[in-house]
Amino acid sequence: MSFLSSATFWGIIIILLGVSIILKEVFHIQFPFFRVIIGLLLIYWGIKVISGSTWKSRSSSSAVFSEQEMKYSSDEKEYGFVFGTGTVDLFKAEVPVQNKKIEVGVVFGNATLILNDSIPAIVEMSTVFGAVNAPGRSVAMIGNSNYTTAAYKSDQPAYRIEAGAVFGKIDIISKKW
Repeated sequence: MSFLSSATFWGIIIILLGVSIILKEVFHIQFPFFRVIIGLLLIYWGIKVISGSTWKSRSSSSAVFSEQEMKYSSDEKEYGFVFGTGTVDLFKAEVPVQNKKIEVGVVFGNATLILNDSIPAIVEMSTVFGAVNAPGRSVAMIGNSNYTTAAYKSDQPAYRIEAGAVFGKIDIISKKW
């Protein structure tokens, strides 16, 4: 179901219409009802475009205004959280036979990235007004750093994970098999 056809959307519209009538008749305050609605719709559509989600379907690799648990899939290359929270569980990923790139992005949200310490991976952590925390390493405000699992060797195939947070937070947990 689309947000525009949901009960929440129409409830907000009715409440704003009622508030604007009360403000106009009781307090003689003009409330630009239709401008506010158009502004809210533009913000909603902008977030949909930024998150890369479609209008009709929800992606299993993104959380927009929601909470989601994401398991490893060899088909997925990007995991995103926009105003959302959740977990990206890469613990059961297979050992790569060639380098594989995965992106985990958080914008105004929180995420936890779970890695298997016996699978080679290097995490390129970057943040802008946020935080990315890994065991023994952290990046806050604006900066970059790298974190590697115990099995990582620079001359061997590995997961190359880009973990970026913009006004958000990513916690990296590395578990042993």
